[in-house]
Amino acid sequence: MGLSVPLSYLMDAIDSESEFEDYGYFLDPATGAVHLLWDMRADDSDDPALFEELSARIDDFVKLPDRSTTDLYERARAFTEQAAIDERGRKKLEKACKKAARKKNISLFLAEANALGLHDQQQTYWDACDESTIRQWCTTNGIEIREE
Repeated sequence: MGLSVPLSYLMDAIDSESEFEDYGYFLDPATGAVHLLWDMRADDSDDPALFEELSARIDDFVKLPDRSTTDLYERARAFTEQAAIDERGRKKLEKACKKAARKKNISLFLAEANALGLHDQQQTYWDACDESTIRQWCTTNGIEIREE
């Protein structure tokens, strides 16, 4: 593609967590701009002419990766192993991790991490995982990341 996209745009996109093909953040290969799209229509423009122009070119856009493309339960397990926490807290976190995976509800794990005072650690870990996913995706797709 030969595009250069700011890392901050890509980090926002991965945070959208959309498993739907026609909803989420998309990269415009003509400009390198990132747009929020739904039902294959541009949702981030208040300008009707720009909205129609973007919507007409929607088939050329490339969906950016989001957390639905990652294994959040594996992420939770890996975080649990490395978290700076006492053994009692780790056991609680492990239990929450297993329960979240069993019920397919990552919020159960995140709530326990918060209750144990690990929100900042967990968020830092998640951000590092997101950045790694983004960098790999960009490498695979020939997109240069601009550090801004």
